[in-house]
Amino acid sequence: MSAEQVYQQIRTEKVIVIVRGAGKEEIVNIAQAVRAAGCNFLEVTCNTAGAAGMIDILCNQMPDMCIGAGTVITKQLAEEVLEAGAKYIIAPDTNPEVIKYCVAKDIAVMPGAATATEVLSAVRYGAKMIKIFPAACIGVDYIKQLKGPIDNVDFLAVGGVRVGNIKDFVAAGCVGIGIGGSVIKEEAVENADWQSITSEVAKYVNEIRN
Repeated sequence: MSAEQVYQQIRTEKVIVIVRGAGKEEIVNIAQAVRAAGCNFLEVTCNTAGAAGMIDILCNQMPDMCIGAGTVITKQLAEEVLEAGAKYIIAPDTNPEVIKYCVAKDIAVMPGAATATEVLSAVRYGAKMIKIFPAACIGVDYIKQLKGPIDNVDFLAVGGVRVGNIKDFVAAGCVGIGIGGSVIKEEAVENADWQSITSEVAKYVNEIRN
């Protein structure tokens, strides 16, 4: 998929589920639970042990999902996860090396930013979609003000997004959200309660799409 195809699919589907700290024994079950909720985007963070291997497994066993990598803070990590098959790159920061590397390879990249300077720097490096992080701490009013003069790039709200505030972030100008610990709960994974993960993800999917 081209970068623009991934961006467009995010604009349409609006939800990326973030997996952090899971093991390769559970990763396919988690992905299946997420997909059962109507979400096709799953991000495995690079500070999860064996992240590249899990991305490879998911790309092979869940070909209908759009699998990406998160917490990609170096060009080396970007190279590793793209080799494993990641379709997009997400980071908590604005690293020009990571952004330029992905843009050159036509890979969707969503660097993290919290200020106008960070957002515009990312845009100048070639980013088309920005992860506003940590979104809840920054607040919807701040994001709305930020969006006013910076209307040439899409915002993705990540960090503290809940069912009750999703529409506030959308109203502030965000095209989608990233959710992790609120839906992939440690207890559910430990108990192999995949249905509860499906139920939690479905709440977010239904809220943002309706």
